[in-house]
Amino acid sequence: MPIIRLQIALFVLLMAFCSSKVLGGSTNPIGQIAINKGGIEMYRFGGGMGYGFYLTNQMDYQITTNYGSFNELIPSYLLGFHKALNSDFEIGVEARNGHLLTLKSENTQGSTCDFNDAYFMVDYSLNHNADLSNQRFTINAQMGLGLTYFRSKYFTVNTKTKEIDKIWATLGYNGELTSIKDQANKQAAIIGSIGFNFGYRLSNTINIYWETTTNISTSNKMSGNLFKRSWIPPDSYFMSSLGIYFRLGSRKGQLGCPKF
Repeated sequence: MPIIRLQIALFVLLMAFCSSKVLGGSTNPIGQIAINKGGIEMYRFGGGMGYGFYLTNQMDYQITTNYGSFNELIPSYLLGFHKALNSDFEIGVEARNGHLLTLKSENTQGSTCDFNDAYFMVDYSLNHNADLSNQRFTINAQMGLGLTYFRSKYFTVNTKTKEIDKIWATLGYNGELTSIKDQANKQAAIIGSIGFNFGYRLSNTINIYWETTTNISTSNKMSGNLFKRSWIPPDSYFMSSLGIYFRLGSRKGQLGCPKF
């Protein structure tokens, strides 16, 4: 009997809650409580900002800041559009505009690169919540394949003035910079991306995502050092960013109210 009373009480509360939304109601039959599945038509689009760091044999594995005019903490930007296929998978496209800088050999040599990337991305939700409907957060393994288009340069540093001493190689500057070795045109290459992103639903329309990826190109010229011959390891970069995304589409699994 107590269980029946509880069920009746819950039903009355549900009816009261729903009837408050249908004061000008329609003529649908009473008592039809439907599950609004709505498909998985869930989209998110937005952008963010972060930092990119070289992963190449032309680096010293230290982040240099405030060394003269050199600072390796240079903002990079991204735009993304994604669609949830189901609670496990999400696909999308992502564009990045970034800047890389590294000093090495006790800050006597350096490389810099400006890049534009475009990726096709696939995310797999490790907690089966790709569309952020079941919980407020998702943890996704992320893979992508795309193209990068970049320019770069390789130089030595004057340790007294902490400025560029001599530019030894340039790529993509159309011969505007004086260097010993020069490739006038920018370079295009295939690039792959692997990493994780963590999403959190702030509201029904706004999510935030922290994304961290390793991005491996098929080029050895992102360092700007045109004198090196080895293609292994290829030039790569690590990127960590925080973005805001707007959420479109119906949430699945919502309980519809009885209509009058």
